[in-house]
Amino acid sequence: MEQLPRPHPRPDRDTSPYWEAQRAHELKFQRCSDCGESRFPVTPTCPACRSFDFEWTSSSGRGTVYSYTVVHHQTHPAFGVPYTIVLVELEDGPRMVAQLRAPDGESVGIGMHVRVDWEDHPEQPLPVFVPHS
Repeated sequence: MEQLPRPHPRPDRDTSPYWEAQRAHELKFQRCSDCGESRFPVTPTCPACRSFDFEWTSSSGRGTVYSYTVVHHQTHPAFGVPYTIVLVELEDGPRMVAQLRAPDGESVGIGMHVRVDWEDHPEQPLPVFVPHS
């Protein structure tokens, strides 16, 4: 099957600061100004207290694998298989889902230390995670 270009996000009023930060290879998330809850994905209200007040917080991009799956069934022609999706518990923020880029033969496991890296595309850089000691 021919590999197509990857689909990219369409930023809107709520998500554009998140995507703009990624253009500078910076990972940001929202933190509620009222209760301090960090959140991902971007939402207009806090899921904990329903406040509309928040600030954008920069993340170190370091964390540990909380869960993962290896995808073997191609769901979109742009994504060759197999590939690994991880749920990362960020050291300084919420949990975040992204693709893991590991050297061939390196196995993923729960508790594995990772850091954010960037998959550069002309339309939009995308966060991926890589192993980190």
